[in-house]
Amino acid sequence: MTDSDGDVRAERVERDRMSAEELSWSLRSLNRASAQLEHALAEKLGLRPLDYEAMGHIMDQDGAHLGPAELGQRLRISTGSATELADRLERSGHIVRTRESSDRRRVQLVAQHHAVGRILGELGPLFVDLDDLSHEFSAGEQEIIQRYLRVASERLREHAARLGTAPPDDKRQARGAGPRP
Repeated sequence: MTDSDGDVRAERVERDRMSAEELSWSLRSLNRASAQLEHALAEKLGLRPLDYEAMGHIMDQDGAHLGPAELGQRLRISTGSATELADRLERSGHIVRTRESSDRRRVQLVAQHHAVGRILGELGPLFVDLDDLSHEFSAGEQEIIQRYLRVASERLREHAARLGTAPPDDKRQARGAGPRP
């Protein structure tokens, strides 16, 4: 059985349990595919899924402070676990720790350029494929699709916040970024 077969079966089971508009089912399918992509990319990069998620948060900082404590908050893990995770990423060459010049006690986690390049290199062909797909739609259709996806993303974040699972101050999500990282 392929992942696609499993997705079809899972959707059938979900449809038996509740009803929703076809756009909602399509978005649910997109979310499943995105999760599969993240797990596959993490595996290809030799990372655990949580380590890959952490790399996304670290890469998204773009020079802003993110230390182990803040990373732990975003991942909803303890500071000690976040420190161990940062140790693994540092040992594998994905990040470096730097000290802030104004407060040498503060540690900042910074993604290594080669690690970012490798991740983006793996994602590049996907974005080319998605861009090619977008060209199959008129400019007006693209605008409608984009509006739906942006608003749907906001609704997903709002629902996550209501459930109490949204990472605090996740700037990547606020920018509406694509698949992690």
